[in-house]
Amino acid sequence: MANYKGIEFAEGYNKSFADFKNEFASTHVFKAIPSGEREAELKKAHKIATNGNISGTAGKGKETEAEKSGDKSI
Repeated sequence: MANYKGIEFAEGYNKSFADFKNEFASTHVFKAIPSGEREAELKKAHKIATNGNISGTAGKGKETEAEKSGDKSI
């Protein structure tokens, strides 16, 4: 399960950024972030929520079905 500053996102979370922003922007986590930085942090959290990236794994992205099954022919 992906996590951002104490917010745990459901596995398979795939809402658009606009929906994510509507759902989470008013939480205490984001309200505590200065307005000039809030949008960037929302985008970072959305990426974590939708890709499952957590600290130290950024850039890895989602595995393909072939990678999950161990198919080395890709």
